[in-house]
Order: sequence, then C-alpha cells, then structure tokens
Amino acid sequence: MVAINLLLAKNMKAFLLKALVVYILINIVLGAIFLSGGGMQMLESPKVPPLPSSPSLTSDLDYFRKVVLDNEKDATTAQISGFNNVISEFPAPATIDDLSVIALAALAQFDNAHTTVLKPKLYRLPVRFHWLGEDLIIVKATTEYTSLLGQKVVELGGVSPDKLVPLARKFVGGGTESWLKYRSETLFTSPTILAVLGATVDVEVEEPLNSGEERSQSVALVTATLDGQEIRSTVTASASLMPSDPFWDFRDAFPDNTSFDTEGWLTLLHKGTDLPLYLQKSDQYHLLHSLPSQNAVYLRMNASFADRTETLDELQQRLERMIAEESPDNLIVDFRYNRGGDYTKVLPIVKAVVAGVPENGRLYLIVGPNTFSAGLISATQFKRYLPSQLTVVGSEVGDKLRFRAEGYYPTLPYSGIQLYLTKAWTDLEKGCGWLDDCWPPNKVLLRKVGSFPIDIKVENTWASYMAGEDKIMDWISANIQHANADR
Repeated sequence: MVAINLLLAKNMKAFLLKALVVYILINIVLGAIFLSGGGMQMLESPKVPPLPSSPSLTSDLDYFRKVVLDNEKDATTAQISGFNNVISEFPAPATIDDLSVIALAALAQFDNAHTTVLKPKLYRLPVRFHWLGEDLIIVKATTEYTSLLGQKVVELGGVSPDKLVPLARKFVGGGTESWLKYRSETLFTSPTILAVLGATVDVEVEEPLNSGEERSQSVALVTATLDGQEIRSTVTASASLMPSDPFWDFRDAFPDNTSFDTEGWLTLLHKGTDLPLYLQKSDQYHLLHSLPSQNAVYLRMNASFADRTETLDELQQRLERMIAEESPDNLIVDFRYNRGGDYTKVLPIVKAVVAGVPENGRLYLIVGPNTFSAGLISATQFKRYLPSQLTVVGSEVGDKLRFRAEGYYPTLPYSGIQLYLTKAWTDLEKGCGWLDDCWPPNKVLLRKVGSFPIDIKVENTWASYMAGEDKIMDWISANIQHANADR
C-alpha cells in the first residue's frame, strides 16, 4: 500500500510539473501574441514632465513643448520642425488667450484632427456661429446682441467667412474639409485668431494684470437677414476667458443650450415638439422614436457612450423591443452628431440595427461633420455588415478613415489649458493587420471598408433651420414613400 501511495504521489508530482510547464508556455505564447499585436500601447504610461517650481505662462509654454514631443505618436521630422517653428514664430504669450492660440496652431502641425487643444481658454465674441450649407448663421448671443440671431454673417472684420475658412487650417490639423468648416465656427469667435487670419480687430490695451495685459477686442460685423437686408454692427469680446471643446462645440446650435458658460444667453431655436427629431430632447445623447407613417424606427445617437439616465445596453434592449413589436421595413440611424466615445460599446447596437432590417427593407444612416472618432468608426461598420441595403445620407464626415486617437489629456500647470495627444492608429480604409501599428482592439473588432462615400448629399439650409425643418429627414421620408409606391 505504501508503495502504491508513493507511486501515486510521484505521478501527481509529474503531472503538476507538466501542467505548470504547459501553463507557462501558454502564457508565453499569449504574451507574444499580445506584444506582436501592439499590446504595449495599452500598457504604456504617458511621460509627464516635472512640474515647474514657479508656474507661469513661460513655464507653461515650455511644459507644452515637452509634453507634446514626449507623447504625441509617430510625429514626422517635418511635423516636429513645424511644431517648434510655430512656437518660435508667435510672440511670447502675454495672456492665457495667447497661449491657447499658440497651442492650437502648434498642434495643427501634426495633421491629425484628434491632436488639438481639448479645453482652450479664449476671449470670445458674444455670439456663436453655425454653418448651414454655405451660410454662416448666428445661432446664440448675449442679451445685448439678440437682434443678430438668425442673421447670416457677410463679413467678419472686413473678410467674408468663406475666405477665412481655408486660412483656418493654421489652427486645425487633419480631418476633412467638413471638419475644418465646423471647427471654424468656434475659431471665428476668437478675435485673436481672427487677427492672425487677416481680419481687422480693434484692440484697446487696459491696465496690466498678473496674467498679462487685459485687452478689449472688437470686431466689425456685416450681417444679412433672410430677405437680404444688410446690417452693420460691432461686437466686443468677453472680458473673461471662455471655454470651448472641439468635440462638443456643435451644441451651440441646439435649442436653449447653455454650454460653455453661456447661461443667460439666448438661442435662435427653442425647445419643443415642433422641432425636427435631431433637435428634440437635445439634452439627451440618444433618442429612440417610432415613425409609423414611414413604417420606420428612428435612432439618434449624439455620442458613443451611455446617456445620463440610460446605459447603452438598456438602449439596445429598448431598440430591440421596438423593432420586435413594430416590424419596421426601414431603420433610420442618425449619427450626424455622434462625436465619439467607445465604439466597442456601440458595435452591439450596430449589429442589433442590422439584424432588425428585413430582407426587403432599408437602412438609412445620417452622417455629417460631427460624425467623428468612435462615431465614425461605428458608422463605417454599418457598411461592413449591410452594404447592399444601406443608404448614407447627409454630408461629409469629420475625419479621414485613417487617424490617430486613444488620447492622453495633459493639463498645463499654470493656465489649466488641456490638450488631447494621441497614441494609436485606426485604419478603416486599408484595415489593420496583426503586426500593424494600430490600437490592438481594432485588429479584432473592426474590418476595413475601403471608402465611406455619401450616397445622397443633403444639408440643412439657413431657411430650413430657422423654420425648424430637417431637409435630410424630408429626403428620407420622400424616398420611403417612393419605394412604397413602387411595391
């Protein structure tokens, strides 16, 4: 019996030893796969420069240079040279506003739309702009300038907006022409930026403050009403620094919106059920709505993450229940303001939508300049899963199909200006091979789509926006009716 026990113990020891060897080998293989797929990108920590002992605008500029060059991925020699040249060519910053402008121009050298100033601090005009087709409209204003609401901007500082847009490339790296135009809405509210672009800005320097000189900046405006009447006025920038965010600034065009310290301002449109669906309940990211007259279900997603009161799983469940109950022939997905987030959380919804389109049905996907980042990624995967029944409607998306993202968000110690630096590639055009330098999850979850053209180009106009109409949904409704008539 003793001999048998010893034999069993010996065999068990050998078995455990073999199991340990197999376990180690499996982990070595998994580790090699992880590393070969670029897994270190997910583990690397950002390089953080030492904090200055006496923070100032000068030390912030030095910190800015170091943190960018230490962390921005795959910058070319020419881009680094351009970055350094911009910093050298601008006058030393006298205010946080100056520093924000320098940072915007310097980061634009990296030719990547995500790489930018995430939270600049600028002196801004008391109006907010929104492009509608070829017209730049005033959609929000302080109480002093509410008479300008709904008017088209003919000149800013003596220059027409359409001539200023291409010049704004100095402050916008990467993206599409559609993204540049969208970004100009915010850039044109900065007198400092307008002056760099060649517009006339009247400046009065007042008493010096700790952060430099306080400047009263005014810009002459020429605007026009819908009936063609031209009006001349002068608008003066805020005396205090105001925030913005390149991935959220579109909210200025939403009804009764108070984003970015605009509480008490007035907007051109106001909340109500008479608004088109894309503007209804605009405080919510997501909206699910039945359209029985069109035998359709409408899903709007203004971000690729959960709403304040509903998870994406719950949204998906509601969507699936509505599709099961109504059996729609048509699904309409509105991603025109899907500014991004986490596409891995949205892909299940993409698949649920695709599964809900019947064999003789149609999927309409609405996109535009703010279809960006994870929103753009998710949008392209509709083409991957349902290319033959997909109609893409709207205007050019915000970014190219190959871009860098997965950000690191350093904040400059003195000014509080926050940056968006990037560390990983996404390639929706050619796709990501296992050894390519892409963000590892992309290699498993995504597939290339080659291109992402707009099938039907439709934009809202000055008149349609003011009337609370949606030309894009109007086209879809007409197309559905036409298809029904042909059946």
